[in-house]
Amino acid sequence: MLTEDLARYVLALEDAAAVTTRVADRPAYEKYRAHAGLLLALALINTDDTRLREQLEAHDRLWLHMLLVDDAYQAPSEAWQKVRDTARL
Repeated sequence: MLTEDLARYVLALEDAAAVTTRVADRPAYEKYRAHAGLLLALALINTDDTRLREQLEAHDRLWLHMLLVDDAYQAPSEAWQKVRDTARL
């Protein structure tokens, strides 16, 4: 279920931000987490599939543009891949 996958992703981002050893990565995790919250809200309300799809695609592009160096990114990355698979991106 997409909402559960998104919720797990948000929590993985929270955990990664807490354990990363790179201070420079924390703002990126905050951006990911904030946008993931919007994704979760859109999925929960489920009123506009087009908007949700557009935001999922935008979030996917974030992963292409932000470079996270610390190994803490692995759990959120895996959680995001699960979201991608569920959403069929």
